[in-house]
Amino acid sequence: MQVIAAAPPVTMVQRLAVARSAVVAALLLVAAASLAWLFLATPIVTSLIPEGRPSDAQVIFSVLVWTAILIAPAGLLLVGVTRLVAAIEAAVALRPRTMSPTLRDALADDVLAATDLHLPGGRRVHELLLGGFGIVVVGVVPPPSISRAVGSRWEVRDQRGRWIPIESPTDRAARDAERVRGWLAADDRDFVVKVYAVVVSGDPRVERTPSCAVVRPEDFAAWVSGLTPQRGLTASRRERVEQMVREIAADGTTR
Repeated sequence: MQVIAAAPPVTMVQRLAVARSAVVAALLLVAAASLAWLFLATPIVTSLIPEGRPSDAQVIFSVLVWTAILIAPAGLLLVGVTRLVAAIEAAVALRPRTMSPTLRDALADDVLAATDLHLPGGRRVHELLLGGFGIVVVGVVPPPSISRAVGSRWEVRDQRGRWIPIESPTDRAARDAERVRGWLAADDRDFVVKVYAVVVSGDPRVERTPSCAVVRPEDFAAWVSGLTPQRGLTASRRERVEQMVREIAADGTTR
């Protein structure tokens, strides 16, 4: 099986933002280590602590010194680690995303998979499969830790902790499949490619709809193999569709 991992559009501003965040994180970590060494391995702290019976002002000063010793390095370390994690996450987001091993291992050798495709008009398709059955658009389910289903409505929590409404996974997959149909129809061809929508998940919150199937990961291979082969999708026609997929996978790499 071939997997086309489409590289997301990356601007110089995004690269600079990741680099700047990484540099700031490194400086914070170096500052935390330097302060810890300065406070613990040098006599600077003991020299600031008064000897004998200190006055009230000296006691307050000593408390402030020890507070700085305890808080400053730890605070810089915490902020530095947070910025470093954010920089790593941002860098990972700029890389092409490959198909999950669970889905990849379930597919036959004659199936072409593409990830993170951006259709004309800006619609992003999570995963797309091309085989003798036509095309399958695979939807994604947000992790339960950052999402919730309120009746038929879905919401995700942003970085500020606010809940933002989104399309349900099945509605999103069905809409993506419809966009794929429209994109294929725009090409001057004498045949129609069947397009299916499916969400592969064991999440009980996801329920199938008339326009989108819901399949557990362990049943996905059987579901795909059970799709009816499309007689009109000959080898030459399938090659044409594959070429179209590769064309919109800007800088895509076969893996």
